[in-house]
Amino acid sequence: MADETEDPHDVDVYAAPRQTAYQHIHFDTVQGISRITLNRPPANVLSVEVMEELNAALESLEYRREVKLVVLTAAGKYFSAGFDLSDHLGDRAYVMVEEFRKIFENLVKLDKPTLGVVAGPALGAGCVLAAGCDMTLAAASVRFGLPEIKGGVFNTVGVSLLPRLVGRKRAFELLLSGGALSAAEAERAGLISRAVPDEKLDEEVAALVSRFQEGSAPVFQLLRRAVVHGMDLPLIDAVRQAEDIYLNQLMATDDMEEGLKAVMEKRKPAWKDK
Repeated sequence: MADETEDPHDVDVYAAPRQTAYQHIHFDTVQGISRITLNRPPANVLSVEVMEELNAALESLEYRREVKLVVLTAAGKYFSAGFDLSDHLGDRAYVMVEEFRKIFENLVKLDKPTLGVVAGPALGAGCVLAAGCDMTLAAASVRFGLPEIKGGVFNTVGVSLLPRLVGRKRAFELLLSGGALSAAEAERAGLISRAVPDEKLDEEVAALVSRFQEGSAPVFQLLRRAVVHGMDLPLIDAVRQAEDIYLNQLMATDDMEEGLKAVMEKRKPAWKDK
């Protein structure tokens, strides 16, 4: 992330991000695709330290205009088993709650589409993190669980996010019962985008990533901005905000002009990502 004294307009947005020594995640960007991989075996528990690294990675992408998609996935058998139990106690609880909230603040302001890839169980905070991505693909065998209530606690982001995703009544049922969902049930509820056969997950992810690589970074970013910024507005206010983004931001990009020309000339666009 740029130093607070820097003018964001003076930042070289195509330069590599400042290097951070990550212990609990893998993070790289190749051909416009940034991949953040949880790597805290055996269950990718979201300790305070893991969440600090996630936030550092997300914040480092703020001015990376060439990034077309951010993929959030996990190594090992679990996507994530949720919070570290010891972080619920004492002063660590304040930090735990704050760091988890910051992840979602960073996801909202990132201005880049996000894709969650879930190949193993996603429980508690892990379930909420997977659901919080713009798109989420999951292996059919995966279970999503929200068991916090059984331990006398609840997830502060989950109680706010789930009603927006699955509706009030379904959210209450999931949160108060501490129940679990199959990937197919999570798809039907609107918690994830799609459940796919386990053996086809990598293939489906690769196909989706390829489609993003073939598109324009600023167009993706501005479309996402219009969706995210309009979600909690009345319909006509959301439309007016989308119009503002379209007329005053999208039309100022080289890629909008190139895209329209390519359609009229019946050729593949030569995106400049600006």
